[in-house]
Amino acid sequence: MAADQARDGRAPLKYTPAHVAAAEARAGEARARLLGTLGEIQQRLRPSTLAQDAVESAAAGVATVARKGADAVRKRPVALAAVAGGIGLVMARGWIADIFRRGDATQSRPDSLRPKRVRRAKGPSTCPPAKPPIR
Repeated sequence: MAADQARDGRAPLKYTPAHVAAAEARAGEARARLLGTLGEIQQRLRPSTLAQDAVESAAAGVATVARKGADAVRKRPVALAAVAGGIGLVMARGWIADIFRRGDATQSRPDSLRPKRVRRAKGPSTCPPAKPPIR
């Protein structure tokens, strides 16, 4: 202790029971704050709390996107219609290609579900046999 006094130039500290009690009180307060903080952290890190926070933030994000989308539609309805039409054409490209490949956009419906019977003429035929209807 004498070496500490000579080095610092201060008198050695004397701890009285009042000093010890005050230090213990401060330590108790710090411990209580620490335990309170740990309790808050545990509450925030519970899976149910994390899930609830995630759902709330996702809902807020979806609401923001929906609001911005609605504003964009109000400002440019023609652009939206063009984009929606383009997406529809892309999605229906197979059907559209089938229509052009066949060459006939509308097919005639058969009168009945049964195929028509072909009547054969008696005697030798000069006509080629009839083809069955295309379905």
